[in-house]
Amino acid sequence: MTSNTTSYSRLLTQRWFTFPEQVERHPVIQRYRHEPVRFKTVHAGRRSFKTEIAKRTLVAECIGNRKQSLFFGAPTRDQAKRIAWNDIKQLSPPYTIAAYSDGELWIRYKTGSELWVIGFDAAERFDGKSQWHGGILDEYADMRPDVWSEHVEPALRDTRGWCWFIGVPEGKNHYYELVEYARSGENSHWADYCWFSSEVMHPDEISEVKSRLDTRTYRQEYEGSFESYEGRVYCYFSSDIHRIVRPLDWGVPLFVACDFNVNPCVWEIGQDTDDFTYVYDELRQGNTDIFKMCAALKRRLVELMSKNEHRARMYPIRFYGDYSGMGRNFNATLSSWEIIKQEFAGWNVEYRLQHNPNIIDRVNAVNARMRSATGNVSFGCNPKCVELIRDFDMCEMDDLQQKKSQAGDRTHASDALGYMLHYEHPVLPKVRGEQYVW
Repeated sequence: MTSNTTSYSRLLTQRWFTFPEQVERHPVIQRYRHEPVRFKTVHAGRRSFKTEIAKRTLVAECIGNRKQSLFFGAPTRDQAKRIAWNDIKQLSPPYTIAAYSDGELWIRYKTGSELWVIGFDAAERFDGKSQWHGGILDEYADMRPDVWSEHVEPALRDTRGWCWFIGVPEGKNHYYELVEYARSGENSHWADYCWFSSEVMHPDEISEVKSRLDTRTYRQEYEGSFESYEGRVYCYFSSDIHRIVRPLDWGVPLFVACDFNVNPCVWEIGQDTDDFTYVYDELRQGNTDIFKMCAALKRRLVELMSKNEHRARMYPIRFYGDYSGMGRNFNATLSSWEIIKQEFAGWNVEYRLQHNPNIIDRVNAVNARMRSATGNVSFGCNPKCVELIRDFDMCEMDDLQQKKSQAGDRTHASDALGYMLHYEHPVLPKVRGEQYVW
């Protein structure tokens, strides 16, 4: 790496906005930007400008050097395109571009250099080029460990190329091991950089973030801390605080959160507002199917409406749950959600679904409602929700990582609730998949 982005500031596009003073003067950020180190691990918090600096560096390298092949990589192609493609095009002055492809996500500059945006869910696009001179692996904690060892590292050997590994942590995984190596000082080609988001974000924004994230998630997402998820998963649950009895608010829709395990099958019923989530009741059946669960749910809803079936049909109900229920169910010729739609035809229902989040994101959404970093409690459940409370008290991360068929009685109730809370109250902006409302 030889170019200096500041030397191009008068020749670049308006997209090259001036960094805030706290960024320009931050000593760690300046080291990250300018130290001539081949391999950098950068696990600073969200909105700390680490990715913006990385994108600018790639463009400046292509403009200032001849015949370089550089890449911006993310876990999937959709993520890579969303995070980087439009920004990289806007950062590249038109007079520097020889050609580009919106379909294949590459820019060829008049210097002969190329910049590719790549998703490593399809690593063959990366492997297809004969050589690379450097690049960025963003959201590296979410990538497979072999992305570096089997694809990127071998491709950089002949050119003595460089690579930056950026993104917030996701527990103590392969990213943690790489950061520890960079920190150790064993290899002068490696260096680690981290700073808190609070050092560059406005205090009001930090206060808002703390009000909706639990302490562990805040440390991970905004301080770049590698948090351990060993032990009890729902570590903020307290029976003394969260087991409560309160009436339903008949001005608020009911939710039904579904998990599609067969033995047992557990659905949670409650109400959710911006301020509070309350789980009022649960359905549990063993060796069952979706038809039986729907029949039991209808009976329970009619009971809640003082045995008034018409009122039960007219009352607004929102369904959430396991998106994999879209697939064919082994005990039915239709998908689980298609069965529910048929069974509740004529009812006032809405289906709020999204592709399943990863486990940690779902867990963090639940924990954040239990207690935020500022101590705010936004969750309660009725003592009769026995399966849910047992999950909160007993589930460990190993339980959540097992296949459904191996999990026994545990995880199903908390999984169902987690789908709903991640949809309505994600701890971070939604960057994985899409949401669906029917």
